[in-house]
Amino acid sequence: MKQYQVAFVGNPNVGKSAWINALSNAHFQVGNWPGVTVEKKEAIVTWGDAQYHFIDLPGCYSLETIGNEERITTQFLKEAHVDIIVNVLDATNLSRNLLLTLSLRELQLPMLLLFNFMDEVEKQHIHIDMNALQRRLQIPILPYSALDKKHYGEVKKAIIQMTKQKVCYYPLLEKQELQVYIQLFERIEKAVPKDSVYEEDELHRLCMRFIHKDAATWRQLKNWGIQEIELQAFAQRLDDKTMQQHRYEIIHSFMKYVKQDEHQRYAISRRIDRMILHPYLGMPIFLAIFTIVLLFVFQASAPWTTFIDYLIHDILYKYLAVGISFLPIAVQKLLLDGILAGVGGVLVFLPLMAFLYMVLSILEESGYMSRIAFLLDRAMRSFHLSGKSFVSLLLGFGCNVPAIYSTRTLDNEKQKKMCALLIPFMSCGARLPIYVLFAAAFFPHKAGLMIVTMYALGVFLALILAFVYSRFTAFKEDAIFILELPPYRLPKLRMVFAKVVLEVKGYIKKATGIVLWAMVILWGLSYFPNGQVSTSYLATISQKVAPLFEPLGFGNRWECVAALPGGIIAKETIVGYFETLSHPLKEEQTQQSLQPLEDMAAIGKHAQTALTDSIFAFIRPQIRLKPDNDAQVSMIQSLWSDEHANLRAFCFMVYVLLSIPCIMTLQAMYHEYGWKLMSISIGSMLLIPYLVSLLIFQIFSLF
Repeated sequence: MKQYQVAFVGNPNVGKSAWINALSNAHFQVGNWPGVTVEKKEAIVTWGDAQYHFIDLPGCYSLETIGNEERITTQFLKEAHVDIIVNVLDATNLSRNLLLTLSLRELQLPMLLLFNFMDEVEKQHIHIDMNALQRRLQIPILPYSALDKKHYGEVKKAIIQMTKQKVCYYPLLEKQELQVYIQLFERIEKAVPKDSVYEEDELHRLCMRFIHKDAATWRQLKNWGIQEIELQAFAQRLDDKTMQQHRYEIIHSFMKYVKQDEHQRYAISRRIDRMILHPYLGMPIFLAIFTIVLLFVFQASAPWTTFIDYLIHDILYKYLAVGISFLPIAVQKLLLDGILAGVGGVLVFLPLMAFLYMVLSILEESGYMSRIAFLLDRAMRSFHLSGKSFVSLLLGFGCNVPAIYSTRTLDNEKQKKMCALLIPFMSCGARLPIYVLFAAAFFPHKAGLMIVTMYALGVFLALILAFVYSRFTAFKEDAIFILELPPYRLPKLRMVFAKVVLEVKGYIKKATGIVLWAMVILWGLSYFPNGQVSTSYLATISQKVAPLFEPLGFGNRWECVAALPGGIIAKETIVGYFETLSHPLKEEQTQQSLQPLEDMAAIGKHAQTALTDSIFAFIRPQIRLKPDNDAQVSMIQSLWSDEHANLRAFCFMVYVLLSIPCIMTLQAMYHEYGWKLMSISIGSMLLIPYLVSLLIFQIFSLF
């Protein structure tokens, strides 16, 4: 079967993914480009007797290798075999988009131009002379929106036709420069060895590579007998700088084919920006919007999280327990408490991830995400971070896992890595039950203040570390990035839903790696040798390790040390561990009975409750915490009774705040940035919590 490679290229946010999604029915494969964290999307479709491999290249504004996005796109187009380039343009902003088009044109590859957002062109009363532009560019133009299904067939037909054509695009130059180019072309054509065959498009590519000062091309031309002095003469008369300047002049000439009222076009966006980007009101408006957004994400997803947790731990657990009841107890516990718990730990995040991706997609599609970065950029630059990085850090207060994945939207590789290292210092929601339990036990009249102190301390240390990390070459970024504010758009629900499905699939694929193995290992340490947590290998090891933590205040109780490893699975397990100690585990002797009809009815009832609670959670918000009943509080209070009891409890809370994040966060960091960055994070969060807790206890215990 014949195979063709189709590269979709364009500026950021012009709709490349939307077109691939439309043409391939969302059969995306998602990963990362080798060696970098830039997302790689591709799809394969079969049309007739041929396969078409769609590659969604990273959005860029030029083919200059400045950042990872430009570098990846340029290298792929110049080094990989590409049968056709589909250049997607924002038809409402052609002056910006055509610069990349002219650079792509010089590659002498078959091209097709898709003018996206044509529905907005009509609304903004913009008139584009497509025929005139098509004649000047010598490239077919299809003026269709990715949301308009009736034109998908025409785009498909055009792609099939272009893959079978051979093209030769003549350079668009002024008369004087064109004469120099013709002379260069003829000189190279004359120098071609007689035993070699070069087509016209290949000669044009050689000319362009020579103009762009490609060293290999210069050597090749000298080997063909063209003297260095001749090459230098041509280079002085026609160089890359001249070509770049002419691109802008050509674009300016193209704009005479576009009739638009600039004032009317941006009138709505400008009116909104006067308020959204107001010097004094902009920040309060942002804080209000983002508070509402976060409230919606975490409150609306909580009922569905509870529902999935019910399905796994109440329904699936029960039926699996009966199904494997003939197996030895240890194997049953492994399957139920190890493997099933590991899968459940991944799946319960799905509602949160889905709602989060939905909100992020809406903010991105509407154009407000760029405004957030614009508002916060100046303040965050003081800490060597960008405005966009604040969004990722803020998401970390809810859950570190989606916050790590959200760093892929940042501008450059170094910013992404540094922000990913800082996110685990943001106190996620899973740590909150620990704060509540210990604050209720030791600071009953100042519980709220202690919890706020934990959040503030995490932010303070993250900003300090930003200064420290920025001193290292691996994280220092001095480049200046120009931020473009797109016009406000009403998000299309179909596109938002497609993005959510794609991201959730990618999350499941990425998040189900080493988690299960980690769960099995930790389960084994907590279960053997006799099935009791308090006498397990983990407890024994903790008793021997506890003296290392005595200088931190809480190491005089091995229970606190034993609770910490479980926090690597999920921070909530620290509370669960203390609860297990207060209620020793007993083997169930009774045989569970299965009632499928009743369970189906119960599942339906829970689903209905989840739907109702999710809808009304935004109207009746409430913070849901782990139980802090009197029995738990009493057990925690019994840990310490000396004069430094409160200080010991505070140091334990600080250690939990700054310690290694959960396995899901580490998994996300590994998949996005590899072993090296994950190792740096683990090393930092082993050293920093120890030092900070040590200083706090040793200093304040003197008073």
